[in-house]
Amino acid sequence: MTIRILLVDDHKTMLWGLERLIQAEGPSFTLVGSASDGMEATALCAALHPDIVLLDLDLKGSSSIDFLPALVANGSTRVVILSANRDQGTLAAAVKAGARGVVSKEAPTDDVLLAVRKVHGGELWLDQSLMQALLGQLVAPAPKADPEAERIGTLTARERDVIGMIVQGKGALNKELAERAFISERTLRNHLTTIYQKLDVANRLELYVYATKHGLS
Repeated sequence: MTIRILLVDDHKTMLWGLERLIQAEGPSFTLVGSASDGMEATALCAALHPDIVLLDLDLKGSSSIDFLPALVANGSTRVVILSANRDQGTLAAAVKAGARGVVSKEAPTDDVLLAVRKVHGGELWLDQSLMQALLGQLVAPAPKADPEAERIGTLTARERDVIGMIVQGKGALNKELAERAFISERTLRNHLTTIYQKLDVANRLELYVYATKHGLS
């Protein structure tokens, strides 16, 4: 199967070398076109639907990441980045934008050809450090624990009922609250003592403020 390749690079010497490299591979590779800027590359890609775009990451001082998604929009073209840029964040951004391979401009020509074949076959061509950078971005850090949510989570259903009565009672005496809950005043006091400890409050007034602030009514 012939792999149809579009070259995108703004360095004429680099383009000339890549063209000769592809032509030397005979019938397995076919050069369908060359471009030196994003507008030309996007237009050629839309018209020619190449299998692979060998793309320089930096074109005339601008990043190719900006138009990379347009190159793969047809669903059949795959992009291999050919770049001197070693910044892992930039390379990871290129992969997230749609690139499926990254090859250094300093890599041996055999690596460039192998990357094209692997990516054309549906594989990724990324070095280990870049893979680690990508995984680091994809794995979100664990959310910080909310101490108040943890405290509230220790409350039993009965304790939450007692807190609700305190808030709704607005100053009612313990005896009156106990009667509403059909429990003894001593049992109510025991519940309150446990609640104070769990929520780190000192009295009913602080409990009222805490419960109102955190929606425990």
